[in-house]
Amino acid sequence: MTKIISGRIRITEPDGKISPYERFIVTINPDGTRTLRTVTRSPKGDLLRDVNQLLDQGWRDVEALGRVFFKGAALGTVLRRVVGDTLYSTVWSRDGAKDEASFDAPAEMILGFHAILTDAWKMNRLDTSHKAYQQIMVHTVSDTWNGSSLGHGKRLVSKARFDCAESLVLPAGTFDCEKFVWQTSFGKELHVWRTGEANVLAKMLVASGDKEGSIYELSHYEEELVG
Repeated sequence: MTKIISGRIRITEPDGKISPYERFIVTINPDGTRTLRTVTRSPKGDLLRDVNQLLDQGWRDVEALGRVFFKGAALGTVLRRVVGDTLYSTVWSRDGAKDEASFDAPAEMILGFHAILTDAWKMNRLDTSHKAYQQIMVHTVSDTWNGSSLGHGKRLVSKARFDCAESLVLPAGTFDCEKFVWQTSFGKELHVWRTGEANVLAKMLVASGDKEGSIYELSHYEEELVG
């Protein structure tokens, strides 16, 4: 059996403007792996991001592919595959040129492609039995907050902690959630709520830093069991 979870995430900006932000499909595959597909569009409409990621049964990244279009131009494509303790990365630029690189891939490392739903997945390795801060290690494709560049990227280290379990009333319905507090490498404090078997992002609040007060939240959610 395969469970298909789909939905949409909207953004409320600090001035109160509400815009659609991301569409997603998560499949919990018959072998217990998970596949994520997202299409993200910035509120200004100048950035479009298309991401596909595969994670194993223990929430470790296996492979991922991302494409970014910014201000009407394709920036290129990044394909990544983790084999053992090595990350293999291939970048195709807009002119078709290819560049390959490899990096160390510790077991706790996460692949970052800037899909907003995966901000909840960055909490997957955290121990929720206590509230002390724990390290998050991400190898990103872009060192900008909105992911408007694309390349081999670099490793970023931040910290987050489990905060509490609580129920949230959102535009998509009422959800039982786990809340985390994340001190990012971009100088922001984010409050992240995840929900369900697939740890879907239910809500995220920019508590401090650039764009303080911005809220991302589920505006549509549905599940289907097939097979």
